[in-house]
Amino acid sequence: MPSLPDLIPHLAINLICAASVFYLFYFYFIRFVEKRQFIKYLLSSLLVSILLTLMFIPLHKLVNAKFNIFNLKIILPPVAESFILAQCGCLVRGFENWFTHIQLRVELENRNLKNELELLKSQINPHFLFNSLNNIDLLIHTMPDNASDSLITLSDMLRYMIYETKTDVVSLQNEIVYIKNYIDLQQLRFQNPDYIRVSFPDRCEDIRIAPLLLIPFIENAFKYSFNAGIYPVVDIQLQCKNSVLHFYCHNYFQYVESQHDRPGGVGLENVKRRLELLYPGKYKIKISDDKQIFKVELIIQWI
Repeated sequence: MPSLPDLIPHLAINLICAASVFYLFYFYFIRFVEKRQFIKYLLSSLLVSILLTLMFIPLHKLVNAKFNIFNLKIILPPVAESFILAQCGCLVRGFENWFTHIQLRVELENRNLKNELELLKSQINPHFLFNSLNNIDLLIHTMPDNASDSLITLSDMLRYMIYETKTDVVSLQNEIVYIKNYIDLQQLRFQNPDYIRVSFPDRCEDIRIAPLLLIPFIENAFKYSFNAGIYPVVDIQLQCKNSVLHFYCHNYFQYVESQHDRPGGVGLENVKRRLELLYPGKYKIKISDDKQIFKVELIIQWI
């Protein structure tokens, strides 16, 4: 019977082989299961188990010259063990992914419940609402037709916010209509048409997006916009190509040292958190501030 010191090298080789199989399937081959490519997964399991066994078996020969590497009774058990360890690696990773998914889903549901009242409070921004009503009041005496159109626009916005944003996703086309209405009401504040520049796609029916996801960036741009003598002061662009949404928004602002009166803040942090929950691994956001221009660039990938 071999002594314990003689068995230690063999145990070390077996442990290295077992760890290799486990983590190969934990990190890499799990993707076949996630993509539901089960035939590829089974073939990969068998092939990798055989190859790794054939790679590590000769190491036993180096440790013990009497070790017979051509004996099927010696080769087949390690192949079976490797196959079982491969399934364990995928199983552990699968449970971790499942648990993470459940956590994210619970967090999203809890956040949605908590945000429901907050959303009702924040959807109708009093400052924006009062400014719009004041601007419309002035139009009533000077351009009554425009005042009527503005009231209809405001009514459409309120209806969309209250009734159409209760679902998880909405049509991007409807979201664009809402954003355009918001910009039209903001335009009442400015006499110069060059103050604002917008560019939206003509049609985006096939794309659906989380409701009111982009509007905080636009509200932020108008809230802190400052006429630096360079036009446009507010520039908003949206593109949809190959299942990818590109959103760009920048505005000139007056730099102040105080962090309480500068672009950004809690509103944009909430949007970034929503992006993490709704589009994990499928979005990129870049926010820059050079003390004169505040820029937001957002890319969301659907596929």
